[in-house]
Amino acid sequence: MIMSQKRDYTLMKSRKRSSFIKSGVLSMLVCLGAQLAQANEDTSTSNEVEVKMFQSTITGTVLDESGQPLPGANVVEKGTTNGTQTDFDGNYSLNVNDGATLIFSYIGFKSTEIAVNGQSSVNATLAEDAAALDEVIVTGYSTQTRGDLTGSVGSVDVSEATKAPIVNAAEALQGRVSGVTITNNGSPGASPVVRIRGYGTGNSNDPLYIIDGVQTDDASILNSINPADIDQMNVLKDGAAAIYGARASNGVVIITTKSGGYNMDSARVSVDMYTGFSQATNVPELLNTEQHGEMIFQSLRNDGAVPSHAQYGDGPTPVVPATLQRAPVSATVKPGGGTDWLDEIYRTAITQNASITLENGNEQSKFLFSASYLNRQGIQIATGFKRGSIRLNSEFKIGDKIKIGEHTNISFDRRSGGQSWFNFATRMSPLVPVFDDEGNYAGNYSNDTGLSNPNNPVAEANRQADDFNKTLRVFGDIYATLDIIEGLQFKTSIGGSIRAYNDRRFRALIPESSEPLSINTLREADQDSYEWVWSNTLSYNKSFGDHNINALVGVEAVNVTGKGKEITRTDYFFETPDYYLLSNGGGAPNVAYAYDNASSLFSLFGTVNYNYNGKYLLTATVRQDESSRFLGDNKSDIFPSFSAGWVVSNENFWPTDGVVSRLKFKGSWGQLGNQTLPVNNPTTNISVLSEQYGNYGFNGSGGVSQGAVLNAVGNPDLKWETSETTNFGVELGFFNNKLNLEAEYFVINTKDLINQDGSLISSTAIDAAPPYVNLGSIQNKGIDATLSFADQTESGFRYGIDVNFSSYKNEVTELISAFQPGFGGFRTTGTVTRTQEGEPLSSFYGRVVEGIFATEAEVSASADQGFATAADGVGRFKYSDINGDNVINDDDRTFIGSPHPDFTYGFNLTMGYKGFDMSAFLQGSQGNEIFNNDKVYTDFPTFFNANRSTRVLDSWTPDNLDASLPALSASITNNEGNSNSFFVEDGSYMRLKNLQIGYTFDEQVSALLGMDSVRFYLQGTNLLTITGYDGVDPELQPRFGSNGAIDNLTIGVSDNNYPLASIYSLGVNLKF
Repeated sequence: MIMSQKRDYTLMKSRKRSSFIKSGVLSMLVCLGAQLAQANEDTSTSNEVEVKMFQSTITGTVLDESGQPLPGANVVEKGTTNGTQTDFDGNYSLNVNDGATLIFSYIGFKSTEIAVNGQSSVNATLAEDAAALDEVIVTGYSTQTRGDLTGSVGSVDVSEATKAPIVNAAEALQGRVSGVTITNNGSPGASPVVRIRGYGTGNSNDPLYIIDGVQTDDASILNSINPADIDQMNVLKDGAAAIYGARASNGVVIITTKSGGYNMDSARVSVDMYTGFSQATNVPELLNTEQHGEMIFQSLRNDGAVPSHAQYGDGPTPVVPATLQRAPVSATVKPGGGTDWLDEIYRTAITQNASITLENGNEQSKFLFSASYLNRQGIQIATGFKRGSIRLNSEFKIGDKIKIGEHTNISFDRRSGGQSWFNFATRMSPLVPVFDDEGNYAGNYSNDTGLSNPNNPVAEANRQADDFNKTLRVFGDIYATLDIIEGLQFKTSIGGSIRAYNDRRFRALIPESSEPLSINTLREADQDSYEWVWSNTLSYNKSFGDHNINALVGVEAVNVTGKGKEITRTDYFFETPDYYLLSNGGGAPNVAYAYDNASSLFSLFGTVNYNYNGKYLLTATVRQDESSRFLGDNKSDIFPSFSAGWVVSNENFWPTDGVVSRLKFKGSWGQLGNQTLPVNNPTTNISVLSEQYGNYGFNGSGGVSQGAVLNAVGNPDLKWETSETTNFGVELGFFNNKLNLEAEYFVINTKDLINQDGSLISSTAIDAAPPYVNLGSIQNKGIDATLSFADQTESGFRYGIDVNFSSYKNEVTELISAFQPGFGGFRTTGTVTRTQEGEPLSSFYGRVVEGIFATEAEVSASADQGFATAADGVGRFKYSDINGDNVINDDDRTFIGSPHPDFTYGFNLTMGYKGFDMSAFLQGSQGNEIFNNDKVYTDFPTFFNANRSTRVLDSWTPDNLDASLPALSASITNNEGNSNSFFVEDGSYMRLKNLQIGYTFDEQVSALLGMDSVRFYLQGTNLLTITGYDGVDPELQPRFGSNGAIDNLTIGVSDNNYPLASIYSLGVNLKF
């Protein structure tokens, strides 16, 4: 159960509490000092106290089965609201009536009842409950116990998930909730991409995030949360999300933060710290200078040329020069194989984190304050991420019927450095040293040096060291509840988020480059966004014998506004950070973009939950939304959902001593919407002023008149996407719920898919963005399953395992055009993905490579690939003749792979004995494929003089007929650089994501240190990855467009990725 709810008990009924009324009024403006005073205020100031006759004081201790105290356990007098919580040592004290029975409960443990029977001391030992059916789950505007859920709701074991050194709260979901996949590009501070039950649209697939009532689909907000503040993370995956209507088709992630507790004996302080380092893993092996020279000479020999090279000479074999040839300066080639550029740009990076939490509460108020600081250096030189955050959550009671409270989170973060220079590092010639002999950055200098054209990646990274993007974010809510009558409560909440973003990038001159810049450039951008949501709900919870009804109706308004611009200026005399001001540039300022937009959503909603005797469960939900992003009848829609459950094991006929201790069936159906778009006004034509294209001189003389050009085409008939989801599930508990299995089958049909239709704008028309249209339908269907087991031996050895599994099949079922292409700008390969009816979204499309021609006879006997002679085809790729016309051309392209996995999975293993504890977390993906576009540079002569992967050592020769690569050449031939199946690889992997070993000192040692608890731990993250993939990391994000939006029509393509970092850390948890 949620800790804050468990702690909310009334011990004394006061009729005059003026001091607390004052405190309640001040809750919106409360500061930490005021709360500290309030939390410790003596409640005996009440003038009148209701006296209960024949009461006695009961004391005792609440322990787990191993004899460890359970702090924060609930002790309640049965049939009353009279209760308390245990302190850190598991002790409690409570005044009760004669003949009372005490109910003891704790999260993850089975509740127990003990009659007092005249005793003055009552101790309780609670047994673990793997099913945790009484745990209260936040499901949106209300809560339900886990055992009563009829929808698909996944929950994270936060205590386990936050053991890893995560930066973004979404990382806690990775591999821990079935049906949820998380991908991260490895760059510190980057936002992970969250997908729930696969890709349901080519538009935004981002879920809705609810953080203590604040609503947003901006995943970057999760960078602003201290993971130590999180109390619960729940994921709504089916019709259970329909309560959020037009924003819920991609699922809902609900995060609830800790909030302190009522009736605490004293303040509690927790300190969590770790420090460690990270290193790049799985970086590719590149050619050294000797191998590089031989590769160049062999390529020329294969082409029939006499080997000759500006650096390696013109002899029969290449000779590695002592210094760069034809260079304007002296630059010594590094002995022993030359420069390892990947080793130069990646480093051992420091990571540090510290957080402190203070919580307290009395009968009338509670609060929690936390502060944290994170410093995560990037594994690429001159990059990093720093974040500082503070949180204040508080709540106050005014009399017996009113509560008011707030949640406030303030964070500031700074990402430093520039882009990934992985591509340049793999292409840079090993002959070039990092610095020339005079200490300046070395480079390729000119096109006749034979050193190819990439810039020095170390120079590029260090010149961008002072680039940054900064974000200040404030978000939270203020709420009040009124208990009108028993079971009937009104709640109003106003939540909001303010984000101020600032970005500065300076493009310095690169004098050592063969393609030097003529002028330097400063870019500055600022973007401000404001979101607010006002929710008002009326809830009713009442039991009538075996019948329980929980109903809620509400009205809600959401408003989102944003304003921003980017200005560039050129010609800076000094290239030092102190000089990086727009006012110091010599060139004319240029506004790259500017915007000012807004959108709103108005909603009415209601839900009813019915429970009969814990056996039969029904839920019905309906929501009507009206969005400003659409016009006319398309502005509003209604989203209903229904679900039901049958707890068979609660029937009278079910044996109480059988192997199967719990059996529950459940099913749901619902409709959900998606109004999220990369633009705010998709229905309107957008024109912009353009001096270059819009201004025009009338009459052929005089000054020009200002004009505008069409920038984006609108579609007034656009309507939002709608997803219809059906879910069936079963829950099984075995051996008194020590072993639990839950499985669900789901079908999600999404219609009216929104995407831009480029076919509506002619290639000869004006350069305007094509309109957004409703272009088709898509279906996802699959299975989610979880398995958990926990037990403890008589000796006190504790162990447990949690397994989750998810599989889905994605298919485009309808499309208004023949196909929708993905991004077309990949070098040499062009467009590599295609979305087409009957195929998965963003499938790979190209020619099928059958092998490599070994003989002229084989070339002659095969379909015509355009070779001048049969000899020209020997050693080249052999393509499949798909249409059987005996000619290989674009008509022989077909679907060559899918980025969607057959299944994903996660394993979490825990064990402990006395003070020792250990946890290991593995997660992986099976059956997904990756289009490794990095091979365009590392395996082919896209840039002939550039470096290559050591894979080219296995190129075809007459003596190496079983080669993995075609014969070396000075240029790409036979269309081998176009999209084909050679670039498609199995992206399956299994990763040891986190391994932690900890030790908690016993009470005596902790007391000597002046603390209640001391725990040290060693931890490793991303320690091992088992995969057959040749790239740097099989865990890929989709491509991001130039506007920052995710391109969901181009997923599973690797191009200049950031390597994965392994992290090793030492940490300590202190409580006092």
